[in-house]
Amino acid sequence: MQTEIHPWNWYVPENARTLIIGTFPPTLRNWSFDFFYPNKNNYFWKIIASIAGKPLNYLSGDEAIRERKRLLNHLQLGLSDMGKIICRTADSSLDENLQVIEYMNIFRLLSENPSIRKIIFTSSSGKSSAMRWFKEYLSVHDIPFQIPKGERPLRQILDLAGRKMEIVLLYSTSPRAGAAISLERLTGLFREEIVSV
Repeated sequence: MQTEIHPWNWYVPENARTLIIGTFPPTLRNWSFDFFYPNKNNYFWKIIASIAGKPLNYLSGDEAIRERKRLLNHLQLGLSDMGKIICRTADSSLDENLQVIEYMNIFRLLSENPSIRKIIFTSSSGKSSAMRWFKEYLSVHDIPFQIPKGERPLRQILDLAGRKMEIVLLYSTSPRAGAAISLERLTGLFREEIVSV
C-alpha cells in the first residue's frame, strides 16, 4: 500500500462552463504525459479531440500536455478528480484499489470558477467511483445527495451554497467500460453534454 498526492489538483480554463470529475490518476508506469488521463489506452482524449474537431498530434511529452490544454480551453472544459490524497492498495490503476484519505476541495474549485454550471462524472459503480466519492464529500459537508439510478445519461440539479449545479452521470472512458457502450455512442453522449451548456 502506498499513499499518493494528486499531482495537478485541477485544470480549469477561464470561463469554463463544464467540469469533468474522475477519481484519481493511474499508476505512474501507465503515464504517457504529466497531465489528466495520461494512459494512452483510455478513450478520454480521443473523445475530447473528436468533440473539438481537432486531431491529436502528440501522444507524449510536453507538447501533448499543451495540445490537450488547448482542447480544454477551446471547449471551456475543466478537469479534476475527487481524490486529493489516496492510498493505493495494490500496484494497479483500478478504482477498486483506491481508498480516499482526503477529498479534492471541489467547493473551492467551484468558488474560484463561478462560470461552471455543469459537473460530469464518469463513474458511479463500486465503492470507489467519482460520483460515490462526491456523495461522501457532500455528506461531510451535511449536504444530502442520492446517486441517480437508471439508464445513462442520468442528471439532477444540486443546490450548492445557493448555486444551481447540473450533475450528470455518464459512462467511464476506460477501455474496461467499452463492453457497455461503443466509442461512437460514448463520444456522442459526451458531445451532447459538453456542447449543450
